[in-house]
Amino acid sequence: MNNGAPYLDFNDAGGQQEFSSVAEQHHEKEEIKARLQSQIESVLYHLLPAGKVRHGQFFIGDVEGNPGESMKVELTGEKAGVWYDHAAGSGGDILDLWARSRGMDTRTQFRDVMDDVRGWLGESVRLPPVSMQPTQRREPPMDELGPHTGKWDYFDTNGQLLVCVYRYDPPGRRKQFRPLDVRTGKWQSPAVTPLYNLPGIIHAAEVVLVEGEKSAQALIDAGIPATTSMGSKGQINRADWSVLQGKRVIIWPDRDKAGWEYAQLASQAARNAGVREVSILTPPEEKPEKWDAADAMAEGMDVRAFIHGTPRQEPQARKRRIRLMDWTFDRYDGPPPPREWLVEGVLPLGVPGMVAAIGGAGKSMLLLDLCIKVAQIHTGNPIPTEALGGPLVPIEGTAVMLTAEDDQDEIHRRLNLLVGDLPDPRRLIVIPLPNAGGAMPLVAMGREGPVLTDAYEEMRQELLEIPDLRLVVIDPLQSFAGGDVNSDPAAGSMFFAGLGRIAAETGATTLVAHHFKKVGSKPIHSASEAREAIRGTTALVDGGRWSYALWEASQDESIKICTQLQRSYERDSVFNGAVVKSNWPVDKAVRVYVRESSTGLLQDRSVDLAMRISGNEDLSKSLVMALGKAASNGQPFTKTGGNGVFERRSELPGDLQAFSKHKIAELIDSLLRTGRLVQCVAPGSHIKKWLDVPGGEFALGVGEFQLGSGAE
Repeated sequence: MNNGAPYLDFNDAGGQQEFSSVAEQHHEKEEIKARLQSQIESVLYHLLPAGKVRHGQFFIGDVEGNPGESMKVELTGEKAGVWYDHAAGSGGDILDLWARSRGMDTRTQFRDVMDDVRGWLGESVRLPPVSMQPTQRREPPMDELGPHTGKWDYFDTNGQLLVCVYRYDPPGRRKQFRPLDVRTGKWQSPAVTPLYNLPGIIHAAEVVLVEGEKSAQALIDAGIPATTSMGSKGQINRADWSVLQGKRVIIWPDRDKAGWEYAQLASQAARNAGVREVSILTPPEEKPEKWDAADAMAEGMDVRAFIHGTPRQEPQARKRRIRLMDWTFDRYDGPPPPREWLVEGVLPLGVPGMVAAIGGAGKSMLLLDLCIKVAQIHTGNPIPTEALGGPLVPIEGTAVMLTAEDDQDEIHRRLNLLVGDLPDPRRLIVIPLPNAGGAMPLVAMGREGPVLTDAYEEMRQELLEIPDLRLVVIDPLQSFAGGDVNSDPAAGSMFFAGLGRIAAETGATTLVAHHFKKVGSKPIHSASEAREAIRGTTALVDGGRWSYALWEASQDESIKICTQLQRSYERDSVFNGAVVKSNWPVDKAVRVYVRESSTGLLQDRSVDLAMRISGNEDLSKSLVMALGKAASNGQPFTKTGGNGVFERRSELPGDLQAFSKHKIAELIDSLLRTGRLVQCVAPGSHIKKWLDVPGGEFALGVGEFQLGSGAE
């Protein structure tokens, strides 16, 4: 593949040779160790980029660099670099850590370890004398992939071999590549990868950048300075692009979507490296899918004429994320916009959130029912509909649900139980992943930590195309998270960052179904205990801006509730539910849900229970007394608004606090119609809005507001 002069290929390496005495090794070891200790944090982030610094120590999952906190490394004093892996029961100093993380052994590969460290420190690597260079070639392994079908060598600017990349074309399978880091002898690419053909492009004023070594070598063989980056488009940011600084770069993309995406990402990386100019060639329309520079050479095309004569496109400009002076105080001048709700007073619109419960509680059915209710709203006939303890705002819109646990037949059966028809069937979209290609992870673990996947981006683009999107439900969280969102705070934060972006861009609420921890037989007695029971780290719950929990009522409580509702007791039929986390004031009252035997759906029966316990007349009397007392104390209520009965429901008797906003409004309207309450004009106002009982001070026009009433 390379037609230049012979070179020393470290892939041919035989046994380890001794080049220095024990005393020299000890002196060199102490010298290198001291230099690594002097820049310990940089060393650790180079070796283990997924690690975190906290309280003067560096934490990581293990010496292989997996995320976690089982292993810690000291950062200060004489112990800087000393590490211990609690899970594996092993440890050592910074040189041991360097070797272990790079797949080497300081006892049998001392020289390799020292050369690797010196290379990172910017020193020249001491090579063995020519007489001691190995003569036996070690061939790459042959396994289920078969023999390699291609080999490309990456050199530094001085012609020293760095990496060998082998290509395999196993029958009936996609091509695969295996890079060999010749310094470490490990079958993997280095942490920072070189560009291809560095000696050939270092002095070139103009460089052609292609996707893949095969295309690059085809152009190089034609005398054109060309290069590529190692690996897939996802590894572009691992490459060292600095050699392109000050050059003109022409990108020749493969003729497909992936090729265009590579060109865009590579153009941004080149710009960040300080290139003089970058442009992208437009492949001819008549060429087949995946056509590239190697195909052009095989066809006998005059590639020089093509490169300099074909139309080019400017790379898409990367938008600046934040302009600080766009966000000065005057941007917030004037009255703030009112908060928008999906469920009035309970669930805001345009936020990411979570609904959590034990397995089998019925959260999937509850969320499907919520999607149906959103899709059923018809502004021409706004019949009040409740969900999660409050009324749905009567605005038409589309609901989307992605479910990984139920197939198409099960979804069909559930929909048949819950809904007859819809005003517009296109406003309810339910995707059962078992019938739509299987699992779709939205977050995956990259070398630098968790990242959002291509599947996330494709889903986001499709959701952006729905103009009236109101709700997106993902069920369950674990099936859509390729990273360990339960134990890795960064993965959970990344997942909700993705949901938050969709919510912000579409204005829709995005909810994910999640599970409780396995807590054995320990019962949950309160909303705060339910929040603690949600599976995962606290960062997972905090990652969303709203969380709702459902927990099973005790057996005694369930029997009591079933008796009050005049129905027979059944196990797993009664649950409590409440908002357990919100970034805004919302209704956090604990609701009582009872499973319908015909559909299996949990129904909110809180108001029914309150009415059966106290009776409607008793509740009416209780509300009249509470409102009359507030007015007599100079702190009257209004029907709605900041001093509305629902907004100040914490001042009402306990049974009334469980009522939803529209239930309270219905009760007040009934009391106003029957004359048991009146609306009054207050001093300095011309609008009848303050509530009082007939004959009360505000009803007679002599009421005075008392300090602390919150009156306007």
